[in-house]
Amino acid sequence: MAAPSYRQFIRDNHDQFESLIQNGTVQPVLLWHLVLPVLLPIVALLIPRPTGPRHLRPLVLGCIIALAIDFIRRRRMLLGGNGYMGGLVPAWWCIWSATLLVFHDAERDFRRLERRPGQQQEEVVGWQTYPSRPFSHRLNWVLGLLTNMRGPEWNWRISSLGPLPASVQSQLDSPTPRFRPEPDDASNPPPPPLRLHLRAVLALCLQSYLALDLIKLLMIRDHYFMGLVTDPPTPPFPFTRLSPSPFLVQAYRSALTGLGVLSALTYVTSFNPLLFGGLSLAFPRAARAITSTPLDVAWLYPPTFGSFLPSILDAGLVGVWSHWWHQIFRFGFISTARALTPAPHSTHPLRPLRRVITLLVAFSLSGALHACGSYAQFRPTHPISGTYRFFILQAVGILLQEFWCRTFLPRVLGGAPRAVKLPGPVRRAGNAAFALGWLLFTGRFIADDFSRGGLWLTEPLPGY
Repeated sequence: MAAPSYRQFIRDNHDQFESLIQNGTVQPVLLWHLVLPVLLPIVALLIPRPTGPRHLRPLVLGCIIALAIDFIRRRRMLLGGNGYMGGLVPAWWCIWSATLLVFHDAERDFRRLERRPGQQQEEVVGWQTYPSRPFSHRLNWVLGLLTNMRGPEWNWRISSLGPLPASVQSQLDSPTPRFRPEPDDASNPPPPPLRLHLRAVLALCLQSYLALDLIKLLMIRDHYFMGLVTDPPTPPFPFTRLSPSPFLVQAYRSALTGLGVLSALTYVTSFNPLLFGGLSLAFPRAARAITSTPLDVAWLYPPTFGSFLPSILDAGLVGVWSHWWHQIFRFGFISTARALTPAPHSTHPLRPLRRVITLLVAFSLSGALHACGSYAQFRPTHPISGTYRFFILQAVGILLQEFWCRTFLPRVLGGAPRAVKLPGPVRRAGNAAFALGWLLFTGRFIADDFSRGGLWLTEPLPGY
């Protein structure tokens, strides 16, 4: 019997989805399911805490969580990675809403960089706290807060973005320690003009588009990526040469999965600077009328991913996740972890334990929201033993590497902890070997679950 074609996989997947909808096993997604969870935190943040009901924001958070649970349990869709985003986005929205509504006080904790009139008709930037009036300014401020995940123009700007440019820092009236001025030297160069920055982003967008097209072409020839995970056929030519080694076959498929996710995220996130930065260049007056945020500066659009080689060579597995991989969820994860654990003094003996707890909470949350994405797909998946296990094992790997480098290895070499320093090339090779080995060892858990759920049946590009 001839193997089914890619088009047959697509038709069968669509027919299965329609059958589930028709017999009432699952329900479709309606417009209000998408709009209401977004409107609720906007309304809650627009009502100042001193003048609103005391428990308004926690109650709104409870409603958002209830809507998310109902959505993930009952609603299914074909879009968004065969329904994957239908689980991940509501789960993330619960974490993000808790961060802004409960774990922080928006009026007290958050400030945004905005344009202000300066001397000789020049414009400068300054910190803007929660605006009491006019209402339009408050609405713009709240929308900016809800839609900024990494906070490039906020006082909670995540550390992986680096310091603000010295030219910006010098204009701030009340600089915080996190934004200390740095000279514009080789380690902190001035940002390029926005036009040049957008050209680089456009080139990256096209490169990721072509890479995703090639990866998709490879995937549709390998039925493993169509969901045949339990007993998949051999990889297509020229990767049939890997067939004698199951480990190499799995390593190839895990690597291709990682490259597919990387290319897709790079492609999607490049539209943010192209849209808003391009708007500010093409229609500067309209951009200034829309928001007080300086949309025409390059530092507002930092790269989504860091540098791979320096991250993995200098820091190993923790460098992969804290410096190279995207940090879109970082502030929400850290805020949740800090809300669950006390904040000991810098010299407190429990401070190292708090870091371990923060690490475990962050990867547990990441595993949970990605597991929700797996669960929301209408095909049989393994959210816990597949997706969640992958993420929690990253925390285990980081702790193992730190124990090996800081405790075990120094004792073996006869030195005090942290006192033994290996030669640079040896240390960097060890970091890379452990990180790559751990990712290959654990990558099969999430790669298999992506394929089971039909993530790669999605057609993100035209022409298929």
